Amino acid sequence: MTANVKLDDRLSILRAGDRFRKWNSIDDQRVCSVCERKFKGRQVEIRRFPSGRYKLYCPTLGCPSGPHQWLYSRVPVVSEIAEPDWWHVGKQPTHLQAESMPQARSYRV
Repeated sequence: MTANVKLDDRLSILRAGDRFRKWNSIDDQRVCSVCERKFKGRQVEIRRFPSGRYKLYCPTLGCPSGPHQWLYSRVPVVSEIAEPDWWHVGKQPTHLQAESMPQARSYRV
């Protein structure tokens, strides 16, 4: 059941329900890593169970994500800032000739 929660209580529920990121206000923004929607704490869907427990969901209709899949909106994801060809960046092909390579010798002590 979707709970109608007062704004004062909403921040407390967000803080208790999201152990992955800190909520300073209900206007803090997050981005859902599933549907990529940007939203504020005041938009988070809060469901209350008969036991009195609350569960948080992305506000996008049909998106099942929870707090563990929400990212801070101002921090770029590594894939957005990394070079697509990162394993080749700065590498120059090196071809060593067999004669110039030192041979490793093993000795028993």
